[in-house]
Amino acid sequence: MTGVDQEVGDNTRQHLTQVARGGALGLVGAGVSAVAGFVLVLVVTNRYPSQSAGLFFTATSVFLLLTAIATLGTETGLGRFLLRYEAQDRCGDIPPTLRGAFRITLGVSVVLGVTVVAAAEPLAELIGLDGTGGAASLRVLGVLLPFSTWNGLTLAGTRAFGRMRTTVVIDKIALSLSQPLLVLTASLVGSSLFGMTLAWALPYAVAAVISSIMFRRFLRRRGTFEHTQPTKSYRALQGEFWRFTWPRSITRVSQMAIQRVDIILIAALRSPTEAAIYTAATRFVALGQFSVQAITQVLQPKFTALLANHEYGSLKEVYRISTAWSMGLAWPMYVIVGSAPLAYLGLFGPEYEAQGVTVALFMSVAMMFGVASGPADSLLLMSGRSALSLINSLTALALDIGLCLVLIPRMGMTGAALAWAVAVITRCSLAVVQTRVTMSIVSFGPAAAVVALANVVCFGVPLVILGRFVKVDIGILALALIVCVPVYALVLWIGRKVLMLSVLTGMIRQAPVSEVEEVVEDA
Repeated sequence: MTGVDQEVGDNTRQHLTQVARGGALGLVGAGVSAVAGFVLVLVVTNRYPSQSAGLFFTATSVFLLLTAIATLGTETGLGRFLLRYEAQDRCGDIPPTLRGAFRITLGVSVVLGVTVVAAAEPLAELIGLDGTGGAASLRVLGVLLPFSTWNGLTLAGTRAFGRMRTTVVIDKIALSLSQPLLVLTASLVGSSLFGMTLAWALPYAVAAVISSIMFRRFLRRRGTFEHTQPTKSYRALQGEFWRFTWPRSITRVSQMAIQRVDIILIAALRSPTEAAIYTAATRFVALGQFSVQAITQVLQPKFTALLANHEYGSLKEVYRISTAWSMGLAWPMYVIVGSAPLAYLGLFGPEYEAQGVTVALFMSVAMMFGVASGPADSLLLMSGRSALSLINSLTALALDIGLCLVLIPRMGMTGAALAWAVAVITRCSLAVVQTRVTMSIVSFGPAAAVVALANVVCFGVPLVILGRFVKVDIGILALALIVCVPVYALVLWIGRKVLMLSVLTGMIRQAPVSEVEEVVEDA
C-alpha cells in the first residue's frame, strides 16, 4: 500500500467513525418512530373495521401531505443558512431570516388549514371520505395543520444549529409514541373515525408548544446574535433565503406525495377498505427504512465536508461502505417480508392476509433496489446538483400518479404498488447514473455484495424453502429467525474486514462517557 492509499484509508476510517457515532442517537429516534408507526397501523387495523381504518389512513395521508406543502422547504433552508451565517460572522442576519421563514410558512399553513375546514365536505367526497365522520375529521386536521407546521419548523431550527437531540426526544419519541397510545385509548372507549383522528392529531398541538418553548430557550442560551446588526436588509435576506429554499420545497412535496398519494388515490378510485389493506401491506417499508434515514442524516454534512476538502478517494469509500451498512440494517426486513409475506400480513387480520401479498412483494423488491443504490440523492444535493435531484423527484412523482390513475381502476392496490415500485426504481436509477457520470461514484462494491449474499443465504433461501413445506405464520417465522439472525450476524462478522466493522467496535470502546451522559441528560 502506498503512502497516499494509507492516508486515504486512515481518512476513510476517521470519517466512517464519525458517521457511525453521529448516527447513533438518530438511529434510536428513527427506530422508535418507525416502530411506533407500525404499532399505530396494528392498533387501527385490529381495533377498527377495514372501512374505518381506510378512512383514517386516507385522512392522515392528506394531513401529512399538506404539512409537507406548508413547510415550503424551510427545513433545508434553515440548515443551509443559520450555521453558515454564524461561521461568517453574520449573526445579525439570523433573526430576520428566522422571522421571515416562520411568518411565511405559518401564513401558508393557516391558509391551507382554513381552506380544509371550509371545504371539508366537497374535499371528503372527492377523496372518498364521504362516509360517517369523514368531513368532521378533515376539519380537525385543518385546525391542527398550523400546529404541525410550527412544530416541524421549530425543530428544524434547532437542527440547523447542529442539535439533533430536541428532534429525537420531541418528534421521534414523544410524539410518535403518544399517537398509537391515544388511538388505542380512543378505540377502548368506542370512539368513531372522528375520535380516532382527533386522538392522532392532538399530540401535534402539544409538541408545537413544547418545541417552541425549547427553541426559544435554545436561542437565548446560544446568544451569539443578540444585539448584532444585520449585514443586509430584510428583503435582501429573504430573497437570498427563498431563492435557495423554494426548489427544495418542490422536492420535499414530491417525495412526500410519492409516499402518500397512492393511499389517497386508492380510497378515491376504489374504496377505503382497499386503502387500509394497502397501508398495512406497505407499512414495513418505513420500518425497514429508519436505519437508512438515520445514516443519511449524518452523511449529508459529511459529504459536504469531503467535497469541500477535495477528499474524493475518501468520499468514494465512505459512500460505498455506508451503503453496505444501510443494506445490512434494512435489507433483512425486506428480504424477510418478501420471502414470508403471509406471516407479516397475518399481523393485521385474515382480510389483509388474503389480499396484500402481491403488494408486499412489489414493495420488497423496490426497497431492496433503493437501499442498494445508496444515498445518491443526498450526494447530488450536497455536491450542488440540486436541479438533478428535483428532476428525479418530479419524474418519479409523474410516473407514480400517472400509473396509479391508469392501473388502480383496473388492478386495484396491486396497480398502486406496481406504480410506486416503478417510480422508486426510476428515481434511484437516475440518481445512480448521475453520480456515476458526474463524480465517478457507484454504491455497489465488495462490501455491498457481502451484505446482499448474506441476506439471500441467511434469510431468503431458508424462508422460501420452509414455505414449501408449511404455512409460515408469525410464530413459525419467529422460531426461524431465532436461527437465521445469529447466522446472519456471523456471516457479516466473517466479512468484517470488507465491511470495515472494526470502525464500529472501535467507536464503542473509545466513545467518551460524557457523550452518553449528555444524551441522557438532554433526554
